[in-house]
Amino acid sequence: MKLQLHPILLVLIIALLAQTAYGQDAGTTESQEPDQITSTTLGNTKNVHQAGNLFFAGQFTPEDMEKLAEQKITRVITLRTDGEVKWDEEAALEAANMQCIKVPFRAPETLTDEVFDEIRTLLRDKSQTTLFHCGSANRVGGVWLPYRVLDEGVDLETALAEAKEIGLRAPFIQEKALDYIKRQQAQMEGREASVKPGINKSFIDPDLDVDSYVKRFEIESREVFLNRERILAACGIEKGDTVADVGAGTGLFTRMFSVAVGTEGWVYAVDIAPRFIEHINGEAAKHKLDNITGVLCAENSINLPPNSADVIFVCDTYHHFEYPKSTLASIKRALKDGGHLILIDFDRIEGKSREWLMGHVRAGKDVFRSEVQEAGFTLVEEKAIEGFEENYFLKFSKN
Repeated sequence: MKLQLHPILLVLIIALLAQTAYGQDAGTTESQEPDQITSTTLGNTKNVHQAGNLFFAGQFTPEDMEKLAEQKITRVITLRTDGEVKWDEEAALEAANMQCIKVPFRAPETLTDEVFDEIRTLLRDKSQTTLFHCGSANRVGGVWLPYRVLDEGVDLETALAEAKEIGLRAPFIQEKALDYIKRQQAQMEGREASVKPGINKSFIDPDLDVDSYVKRFEIESREVFLNRERILAACGIEKGDTVADVGAGTGLFTRMFSVAVGTEGWVYAVDIAPRFIEHINGEAAKHKLDNITGVLCAENSINLPPNSADVIFVCDTYHHFEYPKSTLASIKRALKDGGHLILIDFDRIEGKSREWLMGHVRAGKDVFRSEVQEAGFTLVEEKAIEGFEENYFLKFSKN
């Protein structure tokens, strides 16, 4: 008789894992020297400083908007709460084609770990010239401090002096920032650094537009969708198998695996995006697929119990592993003896691959294959899938 882990038990296990794993950030240290803090001006805006393409400031006025445009600022992060600003800052920014991002807090109880986490995520994205402001730059200096230490690798004493130069003066903000840094550093000890910070930012957005991804992922112009039946056949799924679809996305292969394993099998749809999991569960109910469990994973773990899967399927997702060593370790733990890891990803080739692929995928097949092998897997075979032009199919067993 095949022992099957009950979905409710799995959800409880995952919830316990997620309390410590999901949403935590291992932090990174930039390889280049961090930008220096300098004093500058933005019209009549008070207390303005700059570090690279990041501006720190107090509240600007409508008359200062022109100066923001002159500096090519396209994104504004505000820490101010509703009612603090007496004019419609958001509307003015939108009219000027500038993105307005609100991360409001004011009282001590509203300065939570989630505020620090969100600011760190936002500041890692240096693709836009950004203005980061509050009323006087007091709050700005405080919530920027953990990013400066944990993500840019500046020593605490120097970063604290810089934060005060920017505007930090409230004791409660400083105390909370220092406590957050201390706890994050304790968690980071021995953990791997991110290989591509922010790669999954869009997926963990609570406002993720799932329908737009269905239109992008489940369309004939997408290579893996066009060849989905050939991919399924190559996976060698058998009736009664337990399959983990890691990076399940909109659930295309999850639903195919559900049919393939039959009523005696099970499929875990694993994804970092809460909205994708919600969508997959909804589609499973609609199509009466009763052998699917949605699993919310972490940045560094697929959050499945040991020896719980016969096949782990990772399609166009490995390049989204922000912490590949930790994630691969969790995959190895979850894979049963004699089971297989199937990896499909884009074949990134210098001088051949299209521009989007070169910029989005961090490395080519040889690098990814080596990383998997170094994590304790043996390459069983590379299958040629008819119709593949940009993708490859690798099958591994665990050592």
